Amino acid sequence: MGAGAPMVLMVGPNAGEVERALRAGELVCPGCEGRLRPWGFASPRTVVLAGGAERRRPRRGRCRRGGGTHVLLPDVMLVRRAHGVEVIGAALHASAEGAGWRRVAAMLGVAATTVRGWVRRWAERAERLRAHFTRLAVWLDATLAPIGPRASPSADALEAVAAAAVAAGRRWSAMPLWRFAAAASGGRLLCNTGSPFPAPWTAGSVPARDCHHELGGWNGRRAPP
Repeated sequence: MGAGAPMVLMVGPNAGEVERALRAGELVCPGCEGRLRPWGFASPRTVVLAGGAERRRPRRGRCRRGGGTHVLLPDVMLVRRAHGVEVIGAALHASAEGAGWRRVAAMLGVAATTVRGWVRRWAERAERLRAHFTRLAVWLDATLAPIGPRASPSADALEAVAAAAVAAGRRWSAMPLWRFAAAASGGRLLCNTGSPFPAPWTAGSVPARDCHHELGGWNGRRAPP
């Protein structure tokens, strides 16, 4: 991957562990699998997480082989969103259960227009999300029973996310549902771009080791020794 605009690489939420792995050359570029080295920081931002607002400044890394730069985004966050994925996920789940967006907003203490935007974007991307997470679930567990239809395309997408998370938990270890969704989508659950989601199945067989939990992301895997 050549030099250019920074790309996003999902990592775990522990900044100290991410820093240690980055300096040790344990994170790899998803484009060419070159090792990443420290390359400054992204712009600071305030993010409303499940436990409250936090000031975050994601680390950046640069591929030693191709020169491309990556924003190392913690898997509690999504690309270009001021709220954490668990807050957004709670809103999407409540909406799928039938709660109106004004009620959801009041429950979460979030602006009603913000919740409405999340719900609408999820609905717009529902089929793409359903297809991606269904394929991921089957890749992780070839014996998985068919994922049945739910009440709406949005609910179908949520069901596929849950099925993939369960399959990953059986294969490796359990990971919080929405952190898993953030990592497995490259942080792009609600993006309005056509950028493809990470496709780990292109690498062949499922890794025996816990690749989703090691640093919390499909892309942010460790380099081989």
